[in-house]
Amino acid sequence: MKHKRLIIFALSLGLCAVSGCGFDKYPPKTDDAAKEYIKPSGEIPTQEEREVVKAAKAEYEAAISN
Repeated sequence: MKHKRLIIFALSLGLCAVSGCGFDKYPPKTDDAAKEYIKPSGEIPTQEEREVVKAAKAEYEAAISN
């Protein structure tokens, strides 16, 4: 009985090892793929947006300083 279990376990292990061989985690490359990274151009925030950020930063600093 133990011999049969060992054979079944070995066959199961072998099938699992063989079935997982063809996995490729990266998609195939295409000809239209970019060769270099193009950095996005940033936007300069308006005065109103800067004041909102400054107020939020001041509130945060006040909260963590206590």
